[in-house]
Amino acid sequence: MQVDEYLGKQGGPVLTVKPGDTMAEAARRFSEPVGGKKYSCAVVVDDDGRVLGMLSLGDITWFVGRLEERAPKLEVRNMMTEDLVSCGRKELLEEVLGRMADRGIRHVPVVEDGKLIGLVARREALEFLYKWAKVDAENLTEWLFTSHARY
Repeated sequence: MQVDEYLGKQGGPVLTVKPGDTMAEAARRFSEPVGGKKYSCAVVVDDDGRVLGMLSLGDITWFVGRLEERAPKLEVRNMMTEDLVSCGRKELLEEVLGRMADRGIRHVPVVEDGKLIGLVARREALEFLYKWAKVDAENLTEWLFTSHARY
């Protein structure tokens, strides 16, 4: 199954922040649900929507613990993860999940022409594949065990 099929069913708004935002501004964005959902990570994008990095709540916590009162003024560009795993809409979702497992990550931005078009979240993607496989198995079972023969 391709990533764009997942995005068509599970895709939605993605929390984004800018590299020049302060930690305080980014933390405020995390506290405001996007599309009714709370997020544990944000994609760092420039003004043109190009993906530059990822920022997680864990990153913010680590910097607060390390820098204490100086942390809120730190810019996102100094906290974000730049070594990203990303994917395209035509890649197989199963392969993307394999790369996520190999790297121990839970979120992968979907990028087209360098710009953000969505996000694959591990838990939601696994639930999506499970439901898809279950429906597929139920359809196959019905087809196999329902008599369609005329002879």
